[in-house]
Amino acid sequence: MWGFVLANVTPGKESEFFSNLGSLSQVRGVYYLFDEYEYLLEVEANTSAELAKVMTNHIRHLPGVERTATFIQGTLKDMPAVDREADLRTDQARTLY
Repeated sequence: MWGFVLANVTPGKESEFFSNLGSLSQVRGVYYLFDEYEYLLEVEANTSAELAKVMTNHIRHLPGVERTATFIQGTLKDMPAVDREADLRTDQARTLY
């Protein structure tokens, strides 16, 4: 199960935030954003209860966290992986004819 947390961190507290974030094994990815929120955290857990616990008891209480928004992934439809090399070969073949 995956959850996504948008977070804003107090300027000057980023080092402390990232240092403490590293201790959370459930956080699988951190991405910088250019919008209303500064960071997107990918969180993985075995159950929805574990996911809620990580988000409410840990991430929200990290040093410097000003506010968060949390989203939980639900799968509506699985799509096949995109084969970018096949797309490129098709595009190249079209330019030859």
